[in-house]
Amino acid sequence: MAYRELSGNIFNSKAGTLVNTVNCVGVMGKGIALEFRRRYPEMFEAYKSICEKQLLRPGQILPYTKQTPWILNFAIKDDWKNPSKIEWIESCLDKFVKNYQKMGIESIAFPWMGAMNGGIPLDQIKEITRTYLSNLPDISIEVYDFDKTAPDPLFRRLKNIVQIPDLDVQTLSKASTIQYHYLTKIIQAVNGEDVRSLPLLIESGLVGKTNIEKLYAFLRRPTMDIDKFHAKLQLFH
Repeated sequence: MAYRELSGNIFNSKAGTLVNTVNCVGVMGKGIALEFRRRYPEMFEAYKSICEKQLLRPGQILPYTKQTPWILNFAIKDDWKNPSKIEWIESCLDKFVKNYQKMGIESIAFPWMGAMNGGIPLDQIKEITRTYLSNLPDISIEVYDFDKTAPDPLFRRLKNIVQIPDLDVQTLSKASTIQYHYLTKIIQAVNGEDVRSLPLLIESGLVGKTNIEKLYAFLRRPTMDIDKFHAKLQLFH
């Protein structure tokens, strides 16, 4: 068991549990929360329902355990428009330390909570996080310093698809529901040198929010679905 600080993408972690940072009004519209929403829509709907009932308050943890990995939503904001507060982050960390053994959590990956859209200085976040997490003896903990250039499994899946020899873009367009014109832009970008991750693809501005959502939905499909799609494309070679 160990505590490690890493540079990379939290969605590459093999940990059994991932930590997401959220507000209490049911919105995941920026930063890591938006990435979690796009990757785990069922979790988002459960979280949104809890928020609509006003059952989540700052400093609380909302677990989602109906999938692997588990997700712990740390409520470190009240409204998404407002900054995080140190006391809310500490409250979440304290609750985690007191309850992870009861939940059977053996490995977990964290972001630096509140350091990006939360408005809290990173040095302060690091000090608090290390105080609570660095000496726990029976759990593997990773804390990620986000690297937007790091690819993750969804991007690698996209890369594998667009590199199929003689790719039939019309078939891919129908399967993904992304219009041919925008899909061609995505393929060109992913096959280029500058776009090495989904965050960089989004940052490029080549496609809008609607098509990004469609892309994530397509890439979320089970492996078997994607394999069938590959097989279908092979018929055109």
